[in-house]
Amino acid sequence: MNQQPSHDDFAAHACWPARFPKERVAPIFQPVTAERTERQRAVVLVVAVSAEDGMRLSDRPPADRVDHEHCPESDLARSLYLRGRISGAIEPEPGGTERALVDEFAAKVLVVPCSDQWAEAVSTALVGSWADPLVLTGHLPDTAVGALRAEARSLHKGLTPIFRRGTRHGRSLSLDASLGDGLSLYDLVAADVDLLARTPGRVFADERLNRVLQALTPDEQQVVYAYAEGEGTTWTEAATSAGAADPVAFGERIRRKTKRMAAEQHRRTALRSGGPAAS
Repeated sequence: MNQQPSHDDFAAHACWPARFPKERVAPIFQPVTAERTERQRAVVLVVAVSAEDGMRLSDRPPADRVDHEHCPESDLARSLYLRGRISGAIEPEPGGTERALVDEFAAKVLVVPCSDQWAEAVSTALVGSWADPLVLTGHLPDTAVGALRAEARSLHKGLTPIFRRGTRHGRSLSLDASLGDGLSLYDLVAADVDLLARTPGRVFADERLNRVLQALTPDEQQVVYAYAEGEGTTWTEAATSAGAADPVAFGERIRRKTKRMAAEQHRRTALRSGGPAAS
């Protein structure tokens, strides 16, 4: 292998170091890698530089320390940077934890909620195969971010408990699922809970529940289900997960609507029991 360039040689052009298993690298690109052995497994380091339609593989092996401070702030560049941080190819910088970086990346680049489960899914996806085209073809297109997002969503689904996933006849949700403001799903269906097919402690989000939630449109229902399933810690994140065009405004509208619905359900329950109706 050729002698590695000095750190100063790389200061002139922005680049990111990335780490790959040696067997994933096409033979033609072996001369521009720096080999390492980690945990009895051969890995290589390569350098990606900014290109017009994504990132390309550098024609030189990486220096021990790569200057990436001036790399263009594209989504793809951020993805490769965080991949490098998680894999250890890029040394941690002072200030800011890796979890904070993952949460910021999830919200701003992948546009998914921030939670422990999502952080695990995103971190795992980042070190996956989405960036393999860089060492197989020498080019990583901007569309690779979409593949990374899809992989993160798939991993998150695998981490989601069965009772929170969709079933053949509808979702299975806990009646205790929080909707914020001290409300739960039970508060929205309390007066009509006998209409629902349910197992102990759970309720199927099928057409019967949709009738109970008839004050909501199908799009609004999807946001309620996303919040109840923990796909967002706020209404904005739940609306984002459900694909709302304006998640901030849409999430706030549904939050207010569910509060009104809960108040109406309490009023109806009170009337049925012969107690004083809620004002």
